[in-house]
Amino acid sequence: MTASTRPRTPPASVRALTTRALADPRRAARAAVALLRGHAYKLYYRLRGRRFRAGRNLRVFGRLSVKGPGEVVLGDNVAVYGPATPWTYTPESRILIGDDVIVGEAQFGCAREIVIGPGSIVGRCNIMDTDFHSTRADRRFPDAPVRVVPVHIGANVWIGQNAGILPGTRIGDNSVVSFGAVCAREYPANVIIAGNPAKVAGRIPDAGDGPGNEG
Repeated sequence: MTASTRPRTPPASVRALTTRALADPRRAARAAVALLRGHAYKLYYRLRGRRFRAGRNLRVFGRLSVKGPGEVVLGDNVAVYGPATPWTYTPESRILIGDDVIVGEAQFGCAREIVIGPGSIVGRCNIMDTDFHSTRADRRFPDAPVRVVPVHIGANVWIGQNAGILPGTRIGDNSVVSFGAVCAREYPANVIIAGNPAKVAGRIPDAGDGPGNEG
């Protein structure tokens, strides 16, 4: 069963939550403040007219900066340890972050579409679906073409620190992007991705021999 199809973990009972809070009151207080900050961010960006939506239990432990004319949508139970910057640059652009995603100091630059699958961990990294400038020699001219290709990250993917996710990247479910990897193509599920340019370095330790493990 893949991360995208596995059943959601049932919510803890009130008794279980109370027991946890009593066992570690400082952690419980921090989580409560993060939840209040999540509600505050939703209200703030609604009043500012931002095209920002978030599901239940948004927790913001750090900072969340939403800028641009596009749409930013967060699923349920997203935790932001930021500062995270989901910035869009065109009215048609959209950033979609699935349920149960943990977002660290991630910088997004979106001109069309960036999708992060449910259950993923996004560390301190850069994710962009555009080069922002043309790679041609005439890049200073206004009509020089600029590459814009959507980015799709699968479910339960871990993107490590200082990774770069460039336009056109697609990463399969459960894969791990190593420290400093620079991704610019399609990668299968259940693999470890490393290097610059990033390549498949191996399979994740608990991956079986099923489809998606070809390197």
